[in-house]
Amino acid sequence: MKFSLQWILSCCSKRAPKPSPKDDDEEDPWPERQPHGYQLYPPPPPQTILSNRTDYISQLRFRKHWPPDNTSDTPLFCLYRLYEFLVIDDVTGYRNTIEYFCRQRSWAVRDIPDPRDDDPSRYAFLACLPALLKAAFNERIKIGIVRDIPAIMSPEQAEAYRTAPESSKTYEEEPDWIKNVKPLEQTLYMVSHDGVVMSGFDDPRASNYFKRMNILMWGPHIHFT
Repeated sequence: MKFSLQWILSCCSKRAPKPSPKDDDEEDPWPERQPHGYQLYPPPPPQTILSNRTDYISQLRFRKHWPPDNTSDTPLFCLYRLYEFLVIDDVTGYRNTIEYFCRQRSWAVRDIPDPRDDDPSRYAFLACLPALLKAAFNERIKIGIVRDIPAIMSPEQAEAYRTAPESSKTYEEEPDWIKNVKPLEQTLYMVSHDGVVMSGFDDPRASNYFKRMNILMWGPHIHFT
């Protein structure tokens, strides 16, 4: 984790706080537990989160701030939050995160930095997420709900956005770095919130966004209005 942690933290002006020491008699499955409710980077690999899913959900619920030590948020911090919510299949959490990313108008999907994550499973999972964001945002752009659309509009303004010519629309694109991320050699089987594990990629519920990285995962609910 040395390289990826240093690189990610360089995106912000402050470093994450040091983990709090634990009692010697207590076995802590999280070597980098989130002290004081802050998010630490990078979070554990998918397999580690799933093996202690209940504990990890509790951490997310008591998280006080999203970026560590109340630093400025970044697309990469947000991408890791989305990763966490998708791994534990928290539908409300990952949908809220997708909507939050969408509201950050300066965060173009194609500009998401390469996390250069040194854990193969986590890196492969992260490489699937820009495609989800692209699909969610472009579906809205197609019907005139662009990312910089005003929160309050007159009916005439709303109609102008809806009927805007296709040539005036700018669609999101995936970043180039995902092309260099290698699919996992062994299939990563994800578990749904109710404990369901699919048997293979021929299952109609399997997501094509994750299939390309050899991750067997249900199709997440990414579209919103």
